[in-house]
Amino acid sequence: MHFGVGIYGYTAYSTSKFGLKGLAEALQQEVIGENIHVSLIFPSDTETPGFAEENKRRPRVTSIIASSSGAMKADEVAKIALNGIKSGNFTVPCNFEGFLLSIATAGLSPQRSFLMAFVEVIAAGILRVAGLCFQWNWYGSIEKCLEKGNSK
Repeated sequence: MHFGVGIYGYTAYSTSKFGLKGLAEALQQEVIGENIHVSLIFPSDTETPGFAEENKRRPRVTSIIASSSGAMKADEVAKIALNGIKSGNFTVPCNFEGFLLSIATAGLSPQRSFLMAFVEVIAAGILRVAGLCFQWNWYGSIEKCLEKGNSK
């Protein structure tokens, strides 16, 4: 799952991701004078042994919601992450969904690229509408599972 999105079944995980984003934003301000750049990686689910175990235990609703994004190979995520870190980008999306999510959750996050800052401003409203549509869909899935008694 990604930064800035709370997902059913990931309460503790989402909390830690929201906290990491705030930490990274504050830390970037503290170290920029030393020419140090902090990066947040926006991967999709990543095919690892831990992810395979998670899939066995997570609630059915979570699997339904998460099915909208495919899993990536670990080495692919690592390569994208390293390239993003080397470039000094604050946000490093690993796929198109991560790219859209990084724009939608930009808020007051640092942005080194004037072009990307412009894209974030222009796309914010459209992505808010798209995000609401996704969220309404998720709530519909949650309600259906709860009605059938299939949430867990």
